[in-house]
Amino acid sequence: MAEDRAKDETGVVPTTRAAPLPPMQRMAAAHLAESHRETAPVTLFGEIDAEPIEALRARLNRERSADDPGRISLTHLLIKACAQALRAHPEMNVGLVDDQRLEWAEINIGVALATAKGDLIVPVLRRVDRKPLAEIAVALADLEARGRTGKLKLSEVKGGTFTLSNPGMVKSARWTTPIIHRPQCAILGVGAIRDAAVVRNGQVVAGRVLPTSLTFDHRLVNGVPASLFVDTLHDLIGTPDRLDLGT
Repeated sequence: MAEDRAKDETGVVPTTRAAPLPPMQRMAAAHLAESHRETAPVTLFGEIDAEPIEALRARLNRERSADDPGRISLTHLLIKACAQALRAHPEMNVGLVDDQRLEWAEINIGVALATAKGDLIVPVLRRVDRKPLAEIAVALADLEARGRTGKLKLSEVKGGTFTLSNPGMVKSARWTTPIIHRPQCAILGVGAIRDAAVVRNGQVVAGRVLPTSLTFDHRLVNGVPASLFVDTLHDLIGTPDRLDLGT
């Protein structure tokens, strides 16, 4: 007993196992820590009526089976909304490399995904503003499948100009403070859609809302253009008939 008390007084916590981080997790940890040190992150929190975009998704999937690779998810629609908002606000589609502000000519959106092992991967969909929604759905499904088995090419996780993180499958998740994927300017996090009171036509009614969190690098852009970007994004989510879904 005296020996046990002596061990406790050292403050050493017993462990069941000690192991080095797996290579992918180690690389992600180093990148995230560097990003947190080297950026000046500010996060804008908001929420938007989600019923219109949920209705659009249901309508687009009406003729699609559950295993159709072209089946549309909220993530696919958010990718198109982000792309359209970035096209309207190109000052958000920028990066900082070696003290140079780069204005990118393409809109390439990385989508943060967690593998079954808990690793984080961010495959990149290129030129999403020029691609139809169904093509984006099929491309992302392919990237996700190969990402789970470690078969993504290095070129498929590089070249992003903006990142989308959607932890909304976790029902308790609401707002987040996502870490910017350097050298990008911003990342959008979305939480779980939840039931809430909303105002429609001047009346408070039961509705569904989507929480959003935009983290941006204050070294590259200040709060005004970032807020205008969020306004445009919310307008597109709230009135999705304005979304350019391609042909």
